[in-house]
Amino acid sequence: MREKICRWAVVLLAPSILFASGEGTDYDILERVINFVIFFALIYYFAADAIKGIFRARRDEIANSLAKIQEKLQDSKKAKEKVLKQLEEAKKASKDIVETAHKESEIIVRKVEEATKIELENLVRQYNDHIAFEQRRAEKLIIDEVLSEVLNKDSIALSKDVLAQSLLKKAE
Repeated sequence: MREKICRWAVVLLAPSILFASGEGTDYDILERVINFVIFFALIYYFAADAIKGIFRARRDEIANSLAKIQEKLQDSKKAKEKVLKQLEEAKKASKDIVETAHKESEIIVRKVEEATKIELENLVRQYNDHIAFEQRRAEKLIIDEVLSEVLNKDSIALSKDVLAQSLLKKAE
């Protein structure tokens, strides 16, 4: 209903305003204000929906871009949190690896020390065995020399029991 009244007002008042002349007064402010109001009313009547649509579309476009930006911001925050979690896990894994490496190196050092100790004990034992063997061999050679000297000499006449006891004394 309001639209019909506006249309009739425009149709009836438009010719009188358009053909108004300025005779009689030098001030035509009233006519200009009325013309401006009618012009603004016509623009509002015909272009208001289009302008509102343009602003609504622009507002929706801004809202959509803001929503997309918010979504990207949330995605980047989630990605940042994920990367930080991975970083913490990597730090924990690296600490575990370092601890394991230290433990393994300690184990290896102990094993090498034990192996070296065993090897040294074996070498000492072999050395002692070799010395004992060499002493027995030297004793045997000395005994053989003494026996051969004693037995080869005809001038000494000792009994075999006395010789055996003297050799045993010399060997001890």
